[in-house]
Amino acid sequence: MGYNGFYVDDLDEIYATLLSSTGDHGLTINYCRLDEAATLAGELFNAQPDIVALDFRLDENPEMIEPEKAYNGSGLAQLLRDKTSAAPEDDFPIVLISAEDKLERFYRPDGTAHDLFDRIYKKDEVASNPDPVKEQLISLCKGYKEIKAVWGGGMERLSVFGLDREELASIANQELRAAMLNAGAPHIAARTILKGVIDRPGILLSDNELAARLGVAALGSLESILIDQKIQYAGVFNEGWRRWWAHRFDDWAIALFGARPTTMTGSARVKVLNAQLGSNVQPAVSTWNKSSDERFAFSCAVCDRSGEIRHSVAAFDPHAPKYSHRKRICWDCIQTERYLTAKIEVDDVDANLVVEVMSKPRTDDATS
Repeated sequence: MGYNGFYVDDLDEIYATLLSSTGDHGLTINYCRLDEAATLAGELFNAQPDIVALDFRLDENPEMIEPEKAYNGSGLAQLLRDKTSAAPEDDFPIVLISAEDKLERFYRPDGTAHDLFDRIYKKDEVASNPDPVKEQLISLCKGYKEIKAVWGGGMERLSVFGLDREELASIANQELRAAMLNAGAPHIAARTILKGVIDRPGILLSDNELAARLGVAALGSLESILIDQKIQYAGVFNEGWRRWWAHRFDDWAIALFGARPTTMTGSARVKVLNAQLGSNVQPAVSTWNKSSDERFAFSCAVCDRSGEIRHSVAAFDPHAPKYSHRKRICWDCIQTERYLTAKIEVDDVDANLVVEVMSKPRTDDATS
């Protein structure tokens, strides 16, 4: 069974075609012209879509709607969220798709609008490489159906993670459990999962986070081994975002290394991996000194490369739940000021260290 959705934009129709896909579980996106906000919200809701995609600036074409009745994507999204909150069985994902300059100038989730969107995409990335975006949109459609299927079941809501009750107890701490059980609509539960579990390392790990904890430059041939060990996440939204269970990885890694791998250097970890598993992986290298004899522990929040605690600073993340791990920024991204371009702030606890890092000398082979 395929999925159906709508794309609302006052200028561009092409993205409805770019976001559509074929196949038994494909996604058909229909272009939807503007109308008065309440009317359009009612029409979209009554159509019972599997997903709705919105451009942010819906007020740029006076031929579609009178200027005094114009509105933006967040205004329409709020009307849709209000409707689905009253009818959770009809809830659906809403994504924002807009030009980068418009997002930069007009949209800030914390300042200009509530956190209304499941995902935000830039038009240029959709145009240049639509396939990953389409996979994620389909994953959102499927995931919402999975969440709605257990919506009235209390603790059954947690079954969307794909764990049995005994193992679920090891990851479902009070904050996550309360957020899921108290969610007033599926889109609120989806937000908890996407923003708190999928996007932040802690319960789940991305490929980059996993590589850092293994001390390797890339997972390579270890992927199939990790999959065989059932470390790969297979719960809700897994088709759009590949993740790995942190608790399963920790158990497997401690048995393999005889200790937590982050207590060993990257070089030492790779020797064990290649000797014990017959792999041929290469060790990670420090973004600061190009050495593999560092205790890699995380993926940099800016560049995604493996980093070590002693050559990093804490990132400011005011919305991080307690079950997530604090994000960090490597010194290289501090000194090259990549963190400013990425708009990731340094936590005040390490603000003084930034000044020191900026003045540290770098040799040619240590500069990336």
